[in-house]
Amino acid sequence: MLKRIKVKGYKSLRDIDVELQPLTVLFGPNAAGKSNFLGALQLLSRITAGYGIKDAFYQPHRARPLECFSLPPEGLEGLLDRKSVCLSIEVDFTLSDFIVDSVNGQIGGFRQISEVDESSGIDEPSEIDMVKEPRIDIGVLKKHKLRYYIEIEMLPKIATLRVKDEYLVALDEKDRPIGYKGWYRYSFLLTREVLEDSRLMRMKEHPDVVMVRSVGTNHSALSQQYDPRYYPYLTAARQEIASWRFFHFEPCERMRIPDPGKSTWHIGPMGEELPAYLHTLKVENPCQFESFEKGLRYILPWVEGVETYLNNHGDIELEIRKNGISISTRSLSDGTLRIIALLAIRGAKQLPTLVGLEEPENGIHSRHIQIVAEMLKTRTIYTGWSQYIVATHSPILVDWVPKESLFVVTEGDEGTRIESFSSFGPLGRRLPTDSPPIDVVESDRESLSVSERILRGDFDD
Repeated sequence: MLKRIKVKGYKSLRDIDVELQPLTVLFGPNAAGKSNFLGALQLLSRITAGYGIKDAFYQPHRARPLECFSLPPEGLEGLLDRKSVCLSIEVDFTLSDFIVDSVNGQIGGFRQISEVDESSGIDEPSEIDMVKEPRIDIGVLKKHKLRYYIEIEMLPKIATLRVKDEYLVALDEKDRPIGYKGWYRYSFLLTREVLEDSRLMRMKEHPDVVMVRSVGTNHSALSQQYDPRYYPYLTAARQEIASWRFFHFEPCERMRIPDPGKSTWHIGPMGEELPAYLHTLKVENPCQFESFEKGLRYILPWVEGVETYLNNHGDIELEIRKNGISISTRSLSDGTLRIIALLAIRGAKQLPTLVGLEEPENGIHSRHIQIVAEMLKTRTIYTGWSQYIVATHSPILVDWVPKESLFVVTEGDEGTRIESFSSFGPLGRRLPTDSPPIDVVESDRESLSVSERILRGDFDD
């Protein structure tokens, strides 16, 4: 779970530091920075997943690379005049249980080091400087709180993007890097030296195993592949962040066209590949497909069933059965497609550890928004399946979300501000920084609901 994020220099997020909840719902005026917040998380996930730095900035990530750096008063021209510009992202997170199990399973798949035939003649990789190869027990990875930091630099005059700094470190019970002032000695990943076109990275998780690797500045070191026997936390941190998924559904076209016949385990960020995903689910996991159908009928009682099949061109079609008649996705309403996609986010094989969701209420009838809120709470607070970060403009949705999950997004002279709902008094004024946050349970007794306060303009700067 993502516990905290600190962003500097990314679009309107000039300097923010936010502690998150299992369900985090962002609300505020247009252009306040809600989408930028999700964009920063998406960028980090793409970088960690192995995309080159330049590729990570392109679709589905929004804006051109230079436009992703915070603008000076002179605007884009001011950035072009600078020698270099930087943005940084720092995240504190705990490893998900299934990520821990997955990595420990990978470790268990290796033979014990003592059983390796030393006469096999297999050389060690040249970039690895092993001081000693210890016997490492199976299941060494434990659930731990980690901090990952990456700083990206751009040279505007020559349009060059590169990683400037990066580290991964474990945190103690006070959320400080282990070792505190000497934390760099205990870091799992550390930038040791920056060269002209590469960085010397130091990786160390076991006292007797050290690796120094030259990593190009066009990739993050965390995105590289590591032997989980020696570097279980690097392996797990990469899998954790890379598994994040982000969605902003586009039902006008992308969700309506048939998909080529193939197995697909997740829908796309705009809802594309929905027919292929549901067809894969029906074939590979019929029980989960049946559960999906039940969930859809609960929200839309008129749905009699969901059908997927290969047409004469080898493409996968998706149809919904109503009154005994099959209706293709080309004829379904935008709201119906959005509800289908919301239910499909879960994924067929492995749950995303974090889901970023923009405006899930779009096109959905007001009565169904309460059900959407209950679904979000079930997947996050009640079951802990995944963490959800939701950006919304719906005053109805926020009324059905626990107040500790609500965050107010505004923009001022210093850029975007993201503050918990408890930071605001009953009249929408920010409480003094030295005063305790309001009791969200006690605030439930106020005469005005959150939606009424939004419409009154309590949280507008």
